[in-house]
Amino acid sequence: MTIRHKNIALLSTLLIGLTIDAHADTNIIRNDNISTALESSHIFGYTKAMYVGDDKKGGRLNQSTLGFGGKIGIETGSYYGLSFKGAWYTTQDFGRNSTNPKKIDAYMFNLNKKPYSVIGESQIQLNFGKNTAILGRQEISSPLIDSYEYRIIPNLFQGLTLTNKDFDNTTLTTAYISKMSGLDGLVSFSDFRSMSQQAYTSLMLTPSGAVDAKNGETADLSKIAGNHGVILAGFSYKKEHALQFWNYYGINTLNTFYFDGKFKYKINQNLLAGFDFQAYHVSAVGKTKRYLAQHNLNADYWLSGVKTILNHSPSGWGAAFAYNQFTGNQHTVTTNGNWGGYPEFVGMPYVYPENQGISGIARSHLTKFTISLDLGPYGFKDKNFIFGHTRINLDESILAGSDITINSLIYKAKFTPQLSTRMAIEARNSGNARYNNKFIAMSLRYDF
Repeated sequence: MTIRHKNIALLSTLLIGLTIDAHADTNIIRNDNISTALESSHIFGYTKAMYVGDDKKGGRLNQSTLGFGGKIGIETGSYYGLSFKGAWYTTQDFGRNSTNPKKIDAYMFNLNKKPYSVIGESQIQLNFGKNTAILGRQEISSPLIDSYEYRIIPNLFQGLTLTNKDFDNTTLTTAYISKMSGLDGLVSFSDFRSMSQQAYTSLMLTPSGAVDAKNGETADLSKIAGNHGVILAGFSYKKEHALQFWNYYGINTLNTFYFDGKFKYKINQNLLAGFDFQAYHVSAVGKTKRYLAQHNLNADYWLSGVKTILNHSPSGWGAAFAYNQFTGNQHTVTTNGNWGGYPEFVGMPYVYPENQGISGIARSHLTKFTISLDLGPYGFKDKNFIFGHTRINLDESILAGSDITINSLIYKAKFTPQLSTRMAIEARNSGNARYNNKFIAMSLRYDF
């Protein structure tokens, strides 16, 4: 075990110890009546209808895709602090889409563009004091491992998570995540596979193992490092201001340290300003690090960023400016968003390595300016528009002539506590036809 691995394990043990010891003397609510626990069970879930259209340039086929689905689950009441939760997820098209896979959105269904279903939650939960332990399949929310539902079925994870909220406005989290399924997985959307197998990187390999961005396929890290999970430890504080630190140690794959902060300042009764910052560092570890070194490659880089916000509450208008940059070089393999988390202030489409390149995003600079309008002051509660203008400047020596400009419009509305809708329109322009397209995604969701 490396020194770094020992430090992560020690931190996890310490946080787990806090969750257990902090409430050693706390009286646990003990419902010893199984019938009462079962009678207090409840059904939950959501239904969702979605349309995705992609007007592609450069001679590529346009895509037009309808999807329908959601989830239905049941959660029991508590018995001595124990409860069970299970949920079934599905995404279907009811025969409404083209039979040509190239005309179907890449993320609405499975990797083969076919509808699928999955038992996505199956867990035992234990609550004691201000502590919660969850074992099994579950949804997870954190900066770099996240369920992130951007189609119908979100990313789903299998493992053990422990959270503690003993301290005011503070959450401590430790976890071991063994497997995931979902749209950010590499080898399967519908099946739970190891975290190392599902890690998405920019490394392209041929079947013989040679590095080749032109003819290769995205590397399956489990073939390099074996099938392993991720040890997660996090600290989050949120009140008027917010601060969080997270570490993700992928055994024999990647180690990532993430932190960010959000600070608010009330200029006057009507104006609220905000300043946010973020950074994360990625490095290869163990077998993956040794494998990359053999090919004169590395997976060692930083992402950093800042964001400023200004909101005028009486009018509902707001504005924000954000900036992100990646470090790295021509030998850097990037793993941006590899397990579903997309915390960057400036989002970007997946940028493919080309020719004999290894990554398209090393040394890139990203800026975004947004204007938002909350319609609440005008009598339309829980409805808003967000207009964005994004510039993605890619390093010319790594990916020439491929800078991307994106104009976007998002409309979000909540009609009732259960019924909501979202529409996103993007116009992307680039000298590289791969990133030159117009895109629309519309959804209607009902939660129950």
